[in-house]
This record gives sequence, structure tokens and C-alpha cells, in this order.
Amino acid sequence: MILIMAQVDEGEVTMYTNTVAALQEEILRLLDQQEQRLEEMLNVEDFLFGKNEDVQSRSLDQKKASLWMKTLSDEKAKVNNLEMTLAVVGTMKAGKSTTINAIIGREVLPNRNRPMTTLPTIIRHKSGQHTPQLTFPNPQPFNKALAEISKKLLHIPQEKISELSIYSSEDGKRLVESIRLGELTHLESNHTGVEGVYEFLKSINDISRMCDAQNFNLPSPLTEYKSISEFPIIEIEFFHLKNADQSVAGNLALIDTPGPNEAGQSHLRHILEEQLQKASAVLSVLDYTQLSSEADAEVRSEIEKVAELSGDRLFVLVNKYDQKDRNSMGKDEVKSYVSQELFKDMVTPTRIFPVSSRSGYLANYALSEIDRNHKLPSPTQEDWVEDFAKQVFGETWDIEEDQEDLNDIDRIQKSAERLWSKSNFVEPLDLVIGKAYGDAALIALKSAIAKMVHYNTEIIQYLKMRNQSADLDIKVLQQFIEQLNYDIHLIEKVQEESDQLGQEAGHTLNANISIAFEAGENSLKKYINEFFEKGKINERMEQERQKHPVEKNDKGIFVRIFDSVLSEPKRGFASLNSYKPDSDTVNKFSSKDEADKFLYELHSVLEKDSANLIHVMQQQVADFTKQTEEKLKVNIQSNIDPILKEAALTLNDTFDLQVSFKEHSINSINIDFDDIMKGMVEEKSESVTKYRTVRKWYTLWLKQHEESYSVNQNFYYVDTKKIGKDVLTQLATSQNQLKRELEKYIQKELINNLNSYFSELKAYLDKFRGNLLDGLADKQEDEFVLGKLLVAMQKFLEDSHVHDEDLKQLNPESIMYSLSHA
Repeated sequence: MILIMAQVDEGEVTMYTNTVAALQEEILRLLDQQEQRLEEMLNVEDFLFGKNEDVQSRSLDQKKASLWMKTLSDEKAKVNNLEMTLAVVGTMKAGKSTTINAIIGREVLPNRNRPMTTLPTIIRHKSGQHTPQLTFPNPQPFNKALAEISKKLLHIPQEKISELSIYSSEDGKRLVESIRLGELTHLESNHTGVEGVYEFLKSINDISRMCDAQNFNLPSPLTEYKSISEFPIIEIEFFHLKNADQSVAGNLALIDTPGPNEAGQSHLRHILEEQLQKASAVLSVLDYTQLSSEADAEVRSEIEKVAELSGDRLFVLVNKYDQKDRNSMGKDEVKSYVSQELFKDMVTPTRIFPVSSRSGYLANYALSEIDRNHKLPSPTQEDWVEDFAKQVFGETWDIEEDQEDLNDIDRIQKSAERLWSKSNFVEPLDLVIGKAYGDAALIALKSAIAKMVHYNTEIIQYLKMRNQSADLDIKVLQQFIEQLNYDIHLIEKVQEESDQLGQEAGHTLNANISIAFEAGENSLKKYINEFFEKGKINERMEQERQKHPVEKNDKGIFVRIFDSVLSEPKRGFASLNSYKPDSDTVNKFSSKDEADKFLYELHSVLEKDSANLIHVMQQQVADFTKQTEEKLKVNIQSNIDPILKEAALTLNDTFDLQVSFKEHSINSINIDFDDIMKGMVEEKSESVTKYRTVRKWYTLWLKQHEESYSVNQNFYYVDTKKIGKDVLTQLATSQNQLKRELEKYIQKELINNLNSYFSELKAYLDKFRGNLLDGLADKQEDEFVLGKLLVAMQKFLEDSHVHDEDLKQLNPESIMYSLSHA
């Protein structure tokens, strides 16, 4: 019975129930059909090519058919249960287990500093299930491995056992001894409680590692697991979903997948790839502190393969964001970086969430305990409680002295809510987990349909080309294949030319930028020198003024000062201009106001001039990227279009692959004038000689006499040349930064963009070449075998066309929308 969680009347409930049940039944029928058709193709002798040693790409081969069948089988299980699966992927130290525990609201998966997830584990939300219950449907491969390990241990001396790699850890040592002593002979299928789950998961991980080459070198039990229905299942209530509404009742399950760096086991990578293809949606957990590491790159590579099927159901959590400091990227910068640099715009920033999984886990665990028991457990019984207390009260919190803090439940609840908010988990939990649970049934149905549509398109494409090849003469078919080979060769030549064009354009721009920066540097030097000279002239004028004090009726004093300056070469303007930059770098002022005014004017002129330079640089880069990309587009399309037209005639198909570039903007070039000018006015007290006129008795007070006297006076110094040097240093740094940005743009964005385009184009044609090669192989069979193949092809093609029409009638989202707005 399909239940509807909504406030509707009885008639509407019946209508919804019948509609969902009918959709479910029809999708299951089509899944059965497609799986059966693939099985029939595999069973027809020599019908599908592509054995293990065959590397030729084609639309359909044995390996693809086998993988698709397993995926369809898993989709049937999910549709039958109306279950949406969210695959959680990440490297060993990214915090994948902690993230899952944060989502659940308690510690269900163990956290260890060594690889933990070797076999995908399903964690299913089950309302009211407060104690984790684990079921292992298929323990036989591990029990078989235990028996083989036990036999091996009988023939290994005790001293040799201690040399085993697994024996280096306490868990591994205990496991080896329990097997050797006959205490562990098989794995049970059911385990209850946190400890039971822990012990089981540790056991299967360590048993699988005992089989590797560093230990007993036995066949891995992992290779025998083919379907999601065979994986361990943990049922537990997700705290934040306990009262959640659903549009249609369905189930939500997380799949904890092995990371690509889990002990370096190649079959784990295969399991990861399969689970990413089979999942309804993917949640990637990245380590904020290791965003560009190689292992994370491997995870992203696997995710890219299923991006087409996942669409807008691909999400990213950037864990350990709480480890950022004031110099690190902010939240929006992280989202932009991950979207553009790591996922090449495959994931929009709205689906990227910087979080702290540890804070989220501790906060959610505390909130769930308060909700269920109205208190926290004793920290002496539950280790996580001490971790929580240190997180909210500080690292100095002591388990012996401060336990009474945990008795104030109101305070604890507020602290947990505050920690939950700071973890940044609220948004992803609502938008990803909450929405996934609310729409679990519809997501399960849509996921199954999307996979069937993709597979059926590939099947029809393959069968059509192979079937049409049978009507062609062998020589004509060989010519078509040779033409495709030639087309691929031409594409490679165009790619080389485009790469060269991009590199040359980059060199040209770098040269132009160097010229512009040199001109800008000369302009700034000119302004700095002019200001320095102006300051020196003013300084000399002040010195002369001090020597010729002005009295009320002495109107000729200014004339005398100028005459003095102009009449003596050593004191004239020429001498003021001929300063030595290395030794004479400062301007001197007799008042703070004069110094500040000078500094302000210098600041304004330099800032304005550098702003003009920066604007020119930004515009040059923007114009360059636009012109280069347009030039590349024209060059590529003019060379590629004839190739694609020829290929289209060969294949009786059309191509819609266009090269495109994302909008590019470089980081702003900034010169921090405020920082440069800060503290540049220095005050000093100096003894100066001043002059005054007096009347002496010996001239009967009839004549004025000039006399000198000394006083202490404050002067204000501005190191103009140092300011200039600092500005030019920052300008040079900005130039280097811009060059690095452009180098990064050329090598990573532009060239990678071109490589992706050409790789996709070559792969597209190579796939068709594989289809035609299979057709050529058919033509070389005897008439009887060819006849059987053609009959099978025609039947499969007709069935696939019918299947395609049936799929076109299905759209669960629009059907449910129509019902809800009827």
C-alpha cells in the first residue's frame, strides 16, 4: 500500500495512491524488460563485442551490458521500496563517516584514522528506530575468507604472524588471534546496537584487508558482491527526519562508499564507480584543508562520469570549514572555487556547502539525546559527551571538575542549537537530506526512468548503425571506417593548432602587459619625483624665510628671499632638483598640517594614476580573452564543421557539439595605499638657528641689526621615496599576480576547455567507429551466422523502439503536479 503524507480528502488519497502504484508498476515492468533484453543480447553467441582485452569504444558492449543489468536490478529494488539512495563519497580523511553521523544525529559509523569503508554500507532512515539494527544479507563470501585465513594461520609460526601488516594495529591483532584460536569462525547476519555495528564493520574491513598481498594474499571477498541488495544495511532514525512530511511516502537511504584512497585497492575503485552510477543522487565530501589533493581529484573524476545522470542531484559538502583562518577563503569564495576550479561549473555554487561535520555531529547528537531522554548521558559512559562539552564550553572544560555544567539542560540545549547553527549544517540538511526524503518516492521513480532512457538511447544507436552496416558493401564500409579514422586524425591536428594558437595569444598578451606595466611604472615614478622636488623647493623656501624674519613694515623681505635663492647657484632651484635619491629620500615640513596635506595630495595622485593603469590592464585582459576565444571558436568551427559534415554523411547522423567558454574574470589588482601611507609622517624635535633684527645702543637704536638664536622646533618628515618604492613594489607584485592568473587561464581554463571539447568529439566519433567495426565483423561472417545476427538485431531494435515509446509516456513529476493542481 502506498501512503500519502498530505492533508487531502479520501477521494484524493485514493487517486494519489492509485497513480503512484500505477507508475511504480509500469516502471518496474519497463525495468524488467530492459534488463531482460540486455541479458538476451549477452546470451546470443558473439552478438556483443568488447571482452576484457578489447579497448575499442562503442555504444554498447559486453562490459556495459553487464554493468547496466546490475544497475537496473538495483533500480528495481529502489522503485519497489520507493527508496531514494544518496551515495556519500570522499577520501579517507575528508570526514565521510563523521558527516554521515552528523546527518543521522548519533554515532553509527566508527571513526578511525585508517581506511574504514571497504564494502558499501546502506544506512536507511526508519522512524522510531532509536537503536541501530544491522542486517548483512550475504555473509558467505566473508565466511569463506575466514575459513581460508584460519587454514593459513595453522601453518604460520607465531613469530611470523606478528610480522603481518594487519597485526600492527590493536584491532587487527585481536581479530587475528580470535580467528587463530577458533573464536571467530563466521559472521552473523544480524547485529544490534552501536557496539554490535562497530564490531561488525571493523571485522569486515579487517577481514578484507587480511586477504590482500601484504597479508595472506587470498581472493578478496569484495569481488563477489554485485548488487545493492547484498550490502550491509543499518536501520536507524535520522533525528531531523523524525517528523518530516513527504509528498508521497518513500524511503531514504545513505550509501557509505569506499574512497579512492582506501588502502589503494583497485576493486574498491570499481565498487565506487558502480555505486556512483547506480545512486539516485551523490553527496561528495571534500576536505577544506586539502581541496586540491590528488585523491580528491580521483573522487571528482569518478563523479564527472555520472554528472549527466545525476544532473541537479549532485551536491558537495566542504568539510572542516571551521579550520579556516582570517586569511583563508570565505564561504562564497569556497563555493565559487569548488564550482569553477574543481568541478568545472558542473556543480553550481547553490549546491556546495562549507560545513563542519564534527560540530554538526556533536550538536545533532546532543539535540537528539535531549529530545529523547531530556538529558545528556554521563561523559564517563559516552566519550562524545566530553567532546561536546569541550566544543561548547572550551578546551579547558574538565570531566572531573565541571560535570555540573551538563545538568543545566536549557543551557545545554541553547549551546547545542548554537553549535548546530555554527556548523553550517542547517542549509544542506534542509535542501539536500530534507528535500531528498520529502521527494524520495518521486526521485526513485525519476532516477530509474533517467537510466532507462540513457541506456535505451545507446542501445538503439548501436543496433541501428550495426544493422545498417549489413546493407553496405564491405569496401564501402571499410571506406566509412577509414574516413572516420581520417576525421579523428584531422580533429587531432585542429586540436594541436588550437593549442598553439592559445599559447601564442598568451605570450602576446604577456608582452603587451609588460609594456603597459612599464609605462605605468614610469608614470608613477614621474609623479613621485615631481612631488619630491616640489617638497624640496618648499623646504628650501622655508629655510630662507627663517633667515629673513618678516617685520611689520619690512615690505621688501619676500623680494630679498627670492633674490637670495636666485642669486646663489648653490641655493637656487637647480640645487634643489639635484638630490641624491639613495641618501636624500625625505621631505621636511615645519607643521603637521603641511605634512598631512602633502601626503594627501601624493596619495590622491598616485591612487588615481594607478587606478587608470589597473583599468587599462583589466580591459586588456577582458578584450584579450574575448578576442582569443572568438578567434579560437572561428578557427575550430571552420576546420571542424567540414569534418563533422563528412562524418554526418558517413554515419547518417547529425552532430551538435559546440566549443564554448565560460565567462572569465581575473582577480582585481589592488595597491593598498592606505597601508602604505600609514605612519609615514614622522615627528622630530630639532635645534634650529633663527634670525631676528634688533636695535643696538651703540647705534643709538637708529639701525636694525640681524642676530641669530637657537630654539627647539618640531619638524615633520615624509619619506616620499620610500612611499614610491612601496607603491612600485606592490605594482610589481600585482604584475606577477596578473601573469600567474593569465598563465593559469591559458594552461588550465583555455587549454583544458579545448582538450575537453576535442576529447568529447573524438570519443563521440570513436564510439561510432566501434559500432561500424562491429558491423564490418558481421559482414565477414558466413551467411548463416550473419542471418541469425540480423534477425536478432531486428528483434532487439523493434523491442527497443517500443520501449522508447513507453518511456516517453512517463514523467512522474508532471503527473503528480497535474494531480495536485487538478
